[in-house]
Amino acid sequence: MTIDARQLRYFVAVAEERHFGRAAQRLLIAQPPLSHQIRLLEKGLGTELLTRTTRKVDLRPAGELLLERGRRILGELESLEVEVKRVGEGLQGPLRVGFTGSTTYGMMPRVVREASRTFDGLALKVSGEMLTPQLAEELMQQRLDVAVLRPPIPGIEISHRVVAQERIVAALPSDSRLSEQYELSFDDFAGELMVGYPENSTISQAIAARLLDHDLRPRYAHRVTETSALLSLVAAGIGPALVPESAMSLNLGGTVYREITDAPVAQLAIAWRTNDQSRLVERFVDFLENVIRDMRRDSIR
Repeated sequence: MTIDARQLRYFVAVAEERHFGRAAQRLLIAQPPLSHQIRLLEKGLGTELLTRTTRKVDLRPAGELLLERGRRILGELESLEVEVKRVGEGLQGPLRVGFTGSTTYGMMPRVVREASRTFDGLALKVSGEMLTPQLAEELMQQRLDVAVLRPPIPGIEISHRVVAQERIVAALPSDSRLSEQYELSFDDFAGELMVGYPENSTISQAIAARLLDHDLRPRYAHRVTETSALLSLVAAGIGPALVPESAMSLNLGGTVYREITDAPVAQLAIAWRTNDQSRLVERFVDFLENVIRDMRRDSIR
């Protein structure tokens, strides 16, 4: 015989109340069907669980065991029901999110903080300092569920939503001759030995296109993936770097930032697999958009 949840709930009520009448009131059912279900339970188990008298109910040893284990099982079933419902509503569950370069420092910590307040039971795993091609590949290989990256995005199986635009700014060694100027133009970088992101990064491609507009072909001492490493090279005096303005949240000694009057803008987007029907992903994308919008609004106050 299989004990069903209803019979177990009925038995626990009777065992705790030690009275069929009070148990029936607690369960909001009539007493005869309650008594009938307990008899069916005992018959199916092949053992008596209760000793009945006209005034009260006592537990037999088998009943004591069923009460102890039954409470735990009903508690787990109730917890499971709540969790399944919350997962179905997109309020909890595991989620893997990747962040591109400079968003790792200012944005990722705020997203993690706000997510812990908004999604009770969310098992969030974050990865940072990734380029858009890598983030797209991680999405397609189902190693990430959501990514914050920069269009254009390779792969037709990925949907995205553009949520912000960032200026490109100059990160300069504090003793650089360029640091003496309040604003710069791309022409100011003629002849400079620079450091930058890899050639396949979205930022590098946008910068290269604008430099070509100025007939400039800069020389690079180093190209590195991580924004933190890039700015460390700037701070060490190796050369200037052109970075998204969100990189300014990573303050390193020996580095100053300057606006570039004719700089391009870099789009920021949230991406996910097109065929992903997860309600959690859907809700998290909306949540991410709101967080990024609030951050952008705070930055211009």
